[in-house]
Amino acid sequence: RYRVDDDLSSVTNLFPSSKVTRIDWPATICNNNRPAHNDPGERSSQYAAETACRTRYGPYTDWMASMDPDEYFVPMGNHNSWKEVLDKLDKEGRKVLKFRSTRARPLLSTLVPTYDEGA
Repeated sequence: RYRVDDDLSSVTNLFPSSKVTRIDWPATICNNNRPAHNDPGERSSQYAAETACRTRYGPYTDWMASMDPDEYFVPMGNHNSWKEVLDKLDKEGRKVLKFRSTRARPLLSTLVPTYDEGA
């Protein structure tokens, strides 16, 4: 369950400040579902935070991504990495990408197990 003191500092602190910047979002959770609903949601706050980030820091970066922790992007076609995809799009002069979403199951035979060696 969400708590007011939850944040991502335990994750972002694993990286040097030259690679990751974490900015606390000062707004409280505002939900967009009907009152007393089982899943009140927090999408309104999410969209407000994404817009604020894009507005404040967009002019200072080549590319910016905003995604949920349960989303992942897989380069397809003739591309083996996101660097290849973004380099191609830079050459084409594209500035905004739109992704199609699909409900899919991973091919278990292609997954590589990873382990937290510090646990």
